[in-house]
Amino acid sequence: MMYKPLTIKEISELRYENDEDLLFGQFLDDFRYEESDMYALIKDEPLNEKESELFSCILAATAHKLANDNDLPVPEWVFKRKYVYVREFYPCIDDDDDGDDIKDFRQHLKATSPYEFAQRNLFFGNNVLSRV
Repeated sequence: MMYKPLTIKEISELRYENDEDLLFGQFLDDFRYEESDMYALIKDEPLNEKESELFSCILAATAHKLANDNDLPVPEWVFKRKYVYVREFYPCIDDDDDGDDIKDFRQHLKATSPYEFAQRNLFFGNNVLSRV
């Protein structure tokens, strides 16, 4: 039996039964090792439900960035307004944190986040799609 790589759409469908972080990491690995059709992994729009709005925006930013980085067509679905997060999002930072260190960290994340994420109010920094 041949392994079938995960697609962006499948991540959104499977996230209720599995850990979405693990699914996302598996998708990134699958994408990097895909040899025949990388575009097939990002072309279909994911499920976009209100309770997973942030995750849906992350998937759109990911598809957009991977397309740009790999000279692939950017799927039209990523440009829909619903994939712009309603407020700025910084991972690992509470909204009410406002100390100087936190302000500096926010500023760093904002300055280094890829365009495809920043335009959706997602500020993860320049290593957002890195796998360690």
